[in-house]
Amino acid sequence: MADRDDIGKLQGKRITAGNEPTTRYVGDLEKSSAEHQAALKRIMENGVATGVRILAYHDCCPVCRAYEGAYNFDDVPELPHIGCSHPLGCRCHYAPILDRRGP
Repeated sequence: MADRDDIGKLQGKRITAGNEPTTRYVGDLEKSSAEHQAALKRIMENGVATGVRILAYHDCCPVCRAYEGAYNFDDVPELPHIGCSHPLGCRCHYAPILDRRGP
């Protein structure tokens, strides 16, 4: 049987405390600006993507919901969003738009 540390790792960053019904989250869920910029750079340089989509979680704040959508490479807003009010921070991320067809 796995111990609590292993279970916490399997659940991502979520940690449960005994049999209590409440959970708490580790504060490392928000990526840094440098991590987001590196992800955006990889998408732009791979040569396959035609644009970038910002994806937001279902329970995101109004600021993140407003930025969710597709963008041209020149118009992509920077992540994390300034003004995000979610208790876990901005969890939005970049995803490539792949609408080219292969050979």
